[in-house]
Amino acid sequence: MPRPVESSVDVARPRDRPVLSAWLLGSMMVTVDGTVVDTSSSRRTRHVLAYLLLHRRSVIPRDVLMDTFWPDARPAAARNNLHVALAGVRRVLRAAWPGHALERRHDGYRLSGELDVWVDVDEFERSRRDGWAADRAGDHAGAMAAYAAADRLYGGELLADDPYADWAEMARESLRLDLLDAQRRLAELHGAAGDHASAVLVARRALAIDPCNEPLHRQLMRSYRDTGQQHLALAQFHRCSHRLWQAFRVRPSAETLELHERLRSPARRTA
Repeated sequence: MPRPVESSVDVARPRDRPVLSAWLLGSMMVTVDGTVVDTSSSRRTRHVLAYLLLHRRSVIPRDVLMDTFWPDARPAAARNNLHVALAGVRRVLRAAWPGHALERRHDGYRLSGELDVWVDVDEFERSRRDGWAADRAGDHAGAMAAYAAADRLYGGELLADDPYADWAEMARESLRLDLLDAQRRLAELHGAAGDHASAVLVARRALAIDPCNEPLHRQLMRSYRDTGQQHLALAQFHRCSHRLWQAFRVRPSAETLELHERLRSPARRTA
């Protein structure tokens, strides 16, 4: 099912170029002016297209593509594999748009400059950076809006349908950590603004990804406390302790233990 485009392409100006939109966070989907590109028929084609989209601002040397996808193949076999994959990329893009979507520059390749390209990964990172910049400037409302946009854009792990794509692992982990950082700060800002319902929702989603994230556990403890749910705040501490011990055989940090003590002591319950 097509997902809504939250695009940085200026939709107000007249467009004389087709727009290629790519969703790589979660299940991969690519469209050209709304026409869906076939990314399901060939795993090899899908991966090379995703790589070109993620690195579209550069010409990717042929040898880099060969080493990325077929590091153990003989050179002749790797070249043949790449030739087949690039032919597949051209074919699926041409089925959605009749222009030349793939350019060759010397011994490298890139997506055509005839296309306006929007990729959810780039939009996610832009929103996260905007949130960080607003946060540093003390613009908490702007930071919350930007972090929330990043949170919405993250539809799942990078290329979630291909969890064993080794070439994507480093980018996948980096994006996951960026998401958790944005969600942590968004939950904290919601809590500081007194919107504990939103803080709890964001923190719970983040803990589903990283169950050992202590700052998120602490935010839940504070939000439960501040909404009069002391039993849930104390239960959250025990859940945090259990997760940390189960995963790392460590106790909660001094900051978490101190918050727990304040929760247990009626005379010291205000943070």
